[in-house]
Amino acid sequence: MQRKRVFNLLSGLFLAAGFIVFGAGCSTMIPESDTSQPEITLTITGPGIGTKRMTNPPNGLWAGPGGSQLFDMLRGTTYNFTLSVSDQGGAAYASFDFPREFTVIEISPADVRTSTDALFTTLSLLGDRDDPRTGLVISGRFRTPDLDPSSGTLVDFRTEGRDFGGRSGTSPNVRFMQVNASVGVPF
Repeated sequence: MQRKRVFNLLSGLFLAAGFIVFGAGCSTMIPESDTSQPEITLTITGPGIGTKRMTNPPNGLWAGPGGSQLFDMLRGTTYNFTLSVSDQGGAAYASFDFPREFTVIEISPADVRTSTDALFTTLSLLGDRDDPRTGLVISGRFRTPDLDPSSGTLVDFRTEGRDFGGRSGTSPNVRFMQVNASVGVPF
């Protein structure tokens, strides 16, 4: 039990430090023309998986061999997550989708928007064209569903990042990333 408390404390400190360092991003100027896509990093940390860090580039789809699940999370367990979207010309939008059966425990910063549809909970954060920053970060904790011990479920985490597309009014550059995982499905 003591080990679990230390892990939760360290995980919380990691999230707080990450938000302080990356949360607001550095001030930047939106270039006249911007043709480069933003970069996305999703980090999930918790029991049974340690720390999983996925980025795009290089991969838009993170999966195990043959398209299987990259990792398996424990049933009814709390995990920390951090999504960062970075772009030298200003990050305009970050979103993180996960199954609606997951329970959101904590989200940061306070202006993250939460919506839920039939399949997913979406956390999204908007950048400010009048005060552009090189990064947007959404962090927090969620709890996996309490599934019957004889069942498990496959899950997809989906992320999206957009920049402002430049001052010239061109369309924003968009990048997506999907992570295949599971809850209670041993490999």
